[in-house]
Amino acid sequence: MKTIVNALLLLVMAVNFSACVVSARAPRAHWVPGHYNVGPHGGRYWVKGHYR
Repeated sequence: MKTIVNALLLLVMAVNFSACVVSARAPRAHWVPGHYNVGPHGGRYWVKGHYR
């Protein structure tokens, strides 16, 4: 029983660490130039530049 609990704890720690590494590797915020978006009814509209 103790072996199963230890294995489960190790698995949870590994998943949390990998999620942390992936989020740290992603860029925090970068500038996105102006672009067109397509609305819910198919219309296009201009979106000014913004930080993502």
